[in-house]
This record gives sequence, structure tokens and C-alpha cells, in this order.
Amino acid sequence: MNTTLTARCARSEGWWAVEVPEVPGLFTQARRLDQVPEAVVDAASLLTGRSRAELEGAVVQVLEES
Repeated sequence: MNTTLTARCARSEGWWAVEVPEVPGLFTQARRLDQVPEAVVDAASLLTGRSRAELEGAVVQVLEES
């Protein structure tokens, strides 16, 4: 079963600031939008204790906010 994670992204001083509402407290950042899914999986693994391998199949929906 795939996990769906929503990456809400907003520009902040040259970075994309990312919040993932499905994982309370998950905030990360990336330089480019194409780097967001990997950053989200890494942070979700650290915060939830799930292995990165478990989250590799996660569907990361990237929502760009102005």
C-alpha cells in the first residue's frame, strides 16, 4: 500500500519551504521543486521511525503556494 504525503511548498528566500500535514511537525526545505519528494521522504522517515524503504513508494503531491 502506498502512502500519500502532501508537500505544501512556498518560496522563502531562495528556498522552497515545505510542510507535510499528514505528518505532524514535518517541515523541510529544498532548493528546487524536483528535490521536494526526496526531502519529504527523508524527513518523514526520521519523524515517523519508518524506514526510508517503506516510504520509497510514497506518492508525494507537491502543491505550490504563492
